[in-house]
Amino acid sequence: MPSSTIPDFVSGRRDVLADLSFDHLRPSIKAVAFDLDGTLCDSIMQIVLCTRLSFEAMGLPQPEENAIKGMIGKRLQEGLTSLLAEDQKHLGEELTRIYRERFAEVDEIKETRLFPWVGDLLLHLKSRGLKIAYASGKSTRGIQRSLEESILGDYCDAMCAGDEVPSKPHPAMAVITARRLGLEPYQVLGVGDAGMDVQLFQNAHCASCGVQSGVWSGDALVKLQPNLLLPHAGHLRDFL
Repeated sequence: MPSSTIPDFVSGRRDVLADLSFDHLRPSIKAVAFDLDGTLCDSIMQIVLCTRLSFEAMGLPQPEENAIKGMIGKRLQEGLTSLLAEDQKHLGEELTRIYRERFAEVDEIKETRLFPWVGDLLLHLKSRGLKIAYASGKSTRGIQRSLEESILGDYCDAMCAGDEVPSKPHPAMAVITARRLGLEPYQVLGVGDAGMDVQLFQNAHCASCGVQSGVWSGDALVKLQPNLLLPHAGHLRDFL
C-alpha cells in the first residue's frame, strides 16, 4: 500500500490530557468498557510482528507499519484482507490461518502483556462501584485467553468480541456490551486507543474516551472530539 494512501494518525503528541465534554456526563456513568489492544494490553508491536511473519510465510510484500496499525481493532480476517492488494484479496482466509498459527507458536507474540498501571486502575474503578467490560475486536477465544492469563478476568462483568458483531465502528459491540452490563449505552464510558474505538462508542451514544497508549496520537484523536482524551487509561483514576 503506497504510503501516500495511509492516513497519518500515528504522528503527533502522546501527552494530551483534556476533558472536552465529560464533566457533565460523569454522574451518569455506571460502567467502563475497555478496548484491549493498545488500551489495556501493550500489544500493538506484537500484532505488527505477527502480521509481518504471516506475510513473509506467504511470500507477500510487507505492508507498511502504519497500515498494519490502522487495521487493529477490526475482525482479524477483515483487517488482514484489507492489507492485501486487490488481486490478492482471495488470500485473506489463508493469511488469517497462518496468522493464528504464528500467534500460537511465538511466545513473544502470544504473551498477554498489560500496561503496568492496569491493576491499580481496575481496582480503583471497582472500589468506586463501577462495572468493567471489555469490547474488543479480538475473537471470543482471544479475549478469554487474555482474561485467563492475566488479572483482567478478575474484574470482568461483561465482554463482547469481534466475532460476535460487525467490525468497529459499527455500534453493535457497544450496544451489546451495555445490554450485558444491564445498562443503557449512555451509562457506559467507552475507552479505546484508535479512531474506530471512539467512533464505535459515539455511534452507540456512550460516553467516549480516547487514549494515546496505542495506535492513534492525541493530535489525531482530538479531531474526533471524544468526551475525554488521556495519555493512557491509567489517568481515569483522576476522573472517576
